[in-house]
Amino acid sequence: MGWFRVTQGQLEYRGRITREPFTKWTATGNGAEAVARAARGIRFSLMGRSRTARRRMWRALEDATRSEPLATAIRAEAARYMEVLADLSYADALPRAHIALHRLVLVPRAMIAGRAQSGMTARLDHAPGLSHLDEDLRIFFLNQLAVEMDDALRQAAPSPRRPVQARDEWACVGIGTGTLWVDPVWTGPDGSGHIFMYEFPRAGLPRKERQAVEAGIRELTTASSSMSRTERFALVRSASLQRS
Repeated sequence: MGWFRVTQGQLEYRGRITREPFTKWTATGNGAEAVARAARGIRFSLMGRSRTARRRMWRALEDATRSEPLATAIRAEAARYMEVLADLSYADALPRAHIALHRLVLVPRAMIAGRAQSGMTARLDHAPGLSHLDEDLRIFFLNQLAVEMDDALRQAAPSPRRPVQARDEWACVGIGTGTLWVDPVWTGPDGSGHIFMYEFPRAGLPRKERQAVEAGIRELTTASSSMSRTERFALVRSASLQRS
């Protein structure tokens, strides 16, 4: 179970974090170093200093995320994440189609992750409840928030029938996987895949228009797949500069 979910077309915080991502992080270089630093401050433990350090770090993080006002701030980040998607949809360099006077835009995930993470870091890095935690632990947590939101959106499988609302009438109406937009050496798993954003009419989406949006998604998918890797990399650079 993830940290976020989509309910009635809205991305929302579940109210608690799960331990599995933290456990995986402690097995990485940065995570292991953070545990080792904490263990050096423990004089003795029957369970072993490293195990005790991991348990204390997890408890501190879990307690912090359940405390106010941090819990409220995390809930607000879900809406801000969707605002990032809406904001990026205005980049003219991105592939788009016009359906019934509304824009359908393909937004690479590589553009979303970096902007969402930088915004959350700026807002939450020194928030009450987090400021006293180990720096590497804070970095893990703030990065993981964006990962969890992205995962919740993909798990929801948005479509023109089941849109996930953003801002300014924009809504996520589709997810594309596999297409590489940025060199994965620099971005990791965020370098591939994209989402589709549509300016959803306030009155809703009638069947004929919904079918047109579905057709538009297929056309943009085919067009993006036919682009060379160099063209896709250049497109992301140009769109990123437009929204910087």
